[in-house]
Amino acid sequence: KATKGGGGRGIRVVENASDLESEYLMAKSESLKAFGSDEIIAEKLVKNPKHIEVQILGDKFGNYIHLFERDCSIQRRHQKVVEIAPSLNIPQDILESIYADSIKFAKATKLYNAATFEYLVDEDKQHYYFLEVNPRLQVEHTVTEMITGIDIVQSQIKIASGQLLLDFIGTQDNIAKKGYAFQCRITTEDPQNNFFPDTGKIEAYRSPAGYGIRLDAANAYTGALITPFYDSLLVKITAFGLTFEEAAKKMHRALREFRIRGIKNNLRFLENLVSNKDFLKGDFNVNFLETHTEIFNFEKPRDRISKLLRFLGNNIVNKPNGEAKNVVFPTIIKPKVQKTKLEGLRDILLRQGPKSFIEKIKESKEVLFTDTTFRDAHQSLLATRMRTKDMLEVSDFVASKMNKLFSIEMWGGATFDVCYRFLKEDPWERLDMLRQKIPNIPFQMLLRGANAVGYTNYPDNVVKAFIKEAVDSGIDVFRIFDCLNWTDQMAIAMEEVKKLDRICEAAISYTDDVLSPKNNKYTLSYYVDLAKKLEKMGADIIAIKDMAGLLKPYAAKTLFKALSEEVGVPLHFHTHNTSGNAESSVYNAIEAGVKIVDAAVSSMSGLTSQPSLNSIVAALKNTPYQSSLNQEDLDTLANYFEKVRPYYFMFESGLKSPTAEVYEHEIPGGQYSNLKPQVTSLGLLDKWD
Repeated sequence: KATKGGGGRGIRVVENASDLESEYLMAKSESLKAFGSDEIIAEKLVKNPKHIEVQILGDKFGNYIHLFERDCSIQRRHQKVVEIAPSLNIPQDILESIYADSIKFAKATKLYNAATFEYLVDEDKQHYYFLEVNPRLQVEHTVTEMITGIDIVQSQIKIASGQLLLDFIGTQDNIAKKGYAFQCRITTEDPQNNFFPDTGKIEAYRSPAGYGIRLDAANAYTGALITPFYDSLLVKITAFGLTFEEAAKKMHRALREFRIRGIKNNLRFLENLVSNKDFLKGDFNVNFLETHTEIFNFEKPRDRISKLLRFLGNNIVNKPNGEAKNVVFPTIIKPKVQKTKLEGLRDILLRQGPKSFIEKIKESKEVLFTDTTFRDAHQSLLATRMRTKDMLEVSDFVASKMNKLFSIEMWGGATFDVCYRFLKEDPWERLDMLRQKIPNIPFQMLLRGANAVGYTNYPDNVVKAFIKEAVDSGIDVFRIFDCLNWTDQMAIAMEEVKKLDRICEAAISYTDDVLSPKNNKYTLSYYVDLAKKLEKMGADIIAIKDMAGLLKPYAAKTLFKALSEEVGVPLHFHTHNTSGNAESSVYNAIEAGVKIVDAAVSSMSGLTSQPSLNSIVAALKNTPYQSSLNQEDLDTLANYFEKVRPYYFMFESGLKSPTAEVYEHEIPGGQYSNLKPQVTSLGLLDKWD
């Protein structure tokens, strides 16, 4: 045995005299390599013994006490696996003799503080042999603390500070043992692979609890990295019960409650051990594991939850909308344009202010357009997934050729949520970069009243600060709405926009059908009265926000005719083409007095998106409402986005044609394109009806 060895290392057993010389030389060599010294000792071999150790405390004044014994016989390769206090099946006279000898050893060596004296008790339990002394705290001190109620670590500190044992523990007669406790060492070793230690990252960690369960943890927590450079111990678990059987049951229950995922461990092995019939009888010695190989027979954990989480994580990150389809990705060609700055409506707004800006719109005979391609069009068709990069590529062309637009809707709505959560982009950076590229056309955003761009009500000062920052970053037109048309929720935002000299467009959310005789709430007078109220609150423009595309052509004519007769501010029409009727509604709205219409370039229009800007501009040619937008330039823009759109095929709603069902379910376009991929990802598409 290596003199400087420990932890079961440096021991070689010699069964025959003929092996003595070779084993002697091997032991010296191993000792030198492992411990830096080739000094070894020879000891008598005791076969099938129990390994018993006694806990001693001694103060600096020569006073000693013992805290009874621990049975450490469950070992593998001389390394302790389970420690029990007190021992089982050892005659009391042998124990009393071991206690007395341990005290004698301590006195003779003038040892003080905590120490453990270790012995081997032979198979007949009639003789015992001194093994070694460890003048320090042992890993298994917990079981002694559980049965005696004495804190050994605290005792060490008190002894080191010069206190007498008599002052904080008393004499030997004051110490009693109660019940049974035993400790298991939870390690990253693989019992089915010769206890080879595993390394890696703990993906999940959950420990047990309850009366009589004690945990002493090392580096056991979710995310912990287990390296080969340190001991494989994760946590020590100690169970206490009034009987050994009770303690064993608690230990078995606690071991089963452990969840350690990501690395191999010895939990199943320990479960088998503590429930073994021979173990529960106390009928074991240091060779117990070698003679009870059935303990090593257990199924490896199926780890179903971790597999499921990995599957979900992989799908969320890499396949958020199912398996990739065979899609041809066209080459995106950036439209060529000379960088010439042409005056747009934003120049007039900044130069003359909102009042003159609105008067110019009133005086205009042609219909003006808001292009929604940069925001609501891809929100409605592609779940808001279009990246800033694809907008920037065409921004120079837009600034040069689309300068006659009333505005570009490019911010607000679901932009913030999707940018941060899915695209990993900063919406503020998007605004800044687009503003630099397009300085001449007003930028428009959708503001949810007191919700701003979030999904909860914010304090007034937050809403005001947000609007101020948006204005400073380049937003010119604020479309402010409340989903329930609650004007009080819109008031703060409207006031702040007016205060900052930007365009306040108050939007009315449209629902039901103003022509329906069954409609007794959202009637024509409801919308007219609401519009008049918003005008009094300072709205520069009144918008009808038909977010689901419910405003039918003849209803549009009736509604906008009434509004144009009752309010004195320009009217703006926003709709979706899910039903296929949107263009017709737009034409009737224009004839009824609408000054501004939301539309998207043709390749990003239709279905759940807005009506086609290209088609409407072509239809209005040679009419009093003819637009100044160039048809060829619009087609160039549409061709660009036609090549961009296939890259976002995974986010398409799947709607192939217009559907009048929208008049029944009334699902807004943007919500439809977001909801259907979610339903698909949950495997519930067969329930979609």
